[in-house]
Amino acid sequence: MRDRSREGAVHNTGADARHAGATPDTGVSDAGASLGPLAHGLLDAAQEARTALDTKDPVTAVHDLRKAFKRLRALLRLVRGRRERAQARALGRAMAEAARHLSGARDHAARQDALDDLVAKAGLDTAHAAAATQALSAPLDAPSSEAVPAPSAAEGGIGPHRAALDALVYQCLIDTPRLSGGMKDKALLAALRDDYARARRRPVDTDDPESLHDLRKAVIAHRYQMALVTPFWPRLGKVWEDELQRLRDKLGQHHDLAVLLGQITAAQQAGAAPAGEQEWPAGVISAAQARQQRLALSALRLRERLFAERPKAFHRRIAAYFDPVSLKE
Repeated sequence: MRDRSREGAVHNTGADARHAGATPDTGVSDAGASLGPLAHGLLDAAQEARTALDTKDPVTAVHDLRKAFKRLRALLRLVRGRRERAQARALGRAMAEAARHLSGARDHAARQDALDDLVAKAGLDTAHAAAATQALSAPLDAPSSEAVPAPSAAEGGIGPHRAALDALVYQCLIDTPRLSGGMKDKALLAALRDDYARARRRPVDTDDPESLHDLRKAVIAHRYQMALVTPFWPRLGKVWEDELQRLRDKLGQHHDLAVLLGQITAAQQAGAAPAGEQEWPAGVISAAQARQQRLALSALRLRERLFAERPKAFHRRIAAYFDPVSLKE
């Protein structure tokens, strides 16, 4: 099963680098310690993306690059200044489009994860899970974006898109000091507050998978953004990040099941899983819907805790973390 906790791992944060007086090894000359937490975080995430591009295993390379792009997009949302913000948004959209080109291999892994989860947590018969894997892995007469045969390593890897991805990562490395290098802590705190407020007031319909998927994207962004705050109070920050990761995992599992249900519908429409002629579709659908309901309720309870503070209170709390205290304490 895919290790979702690995997707949320963040290595060196901006505050780590700033407090240590170090500059991430990006190959870009900058003022080092004069850069703020956001700039250091962006440079570190861009370095992660560059490392992913050099990874030999295609599945690992795609996974790590998509993770780095999610982190970059989350941090780019914090850029302020009219011109800088417009450029950051354009860069984020380019990354989202690039990630979509790499989604084939991930979709195949997500489908298997969803079936494994149903066997472990929803009592799905292993024979039904195996039948679903076989049927949904076969080419369909009328393929859709939700139901495609698993790509080969060559088709699903970075190779076909290498030049464009290289250029995109290089642009991140070059543009970061200009987009966020001069951003002061006060502006960063306001940006964190504003993005938190947007995530907090986002309406959620538990019966609408797209609504929950949109919430998941907001949680992913908030989780990576809070990693900028963690170094100022590591013990508390780590707990906060871990709980955000738990929420992300629940919503991610719900989304994987929604994709699985869409693939079953597409397979039935294409005649690969005729309704009434095979037992596995009904078994998988029933287990998936029941599991989705439990995940949605659990996710919303956790969301209420993590987003209980009003934005002004959230702002005061994280601003207090930024006030330096003696390291000897």
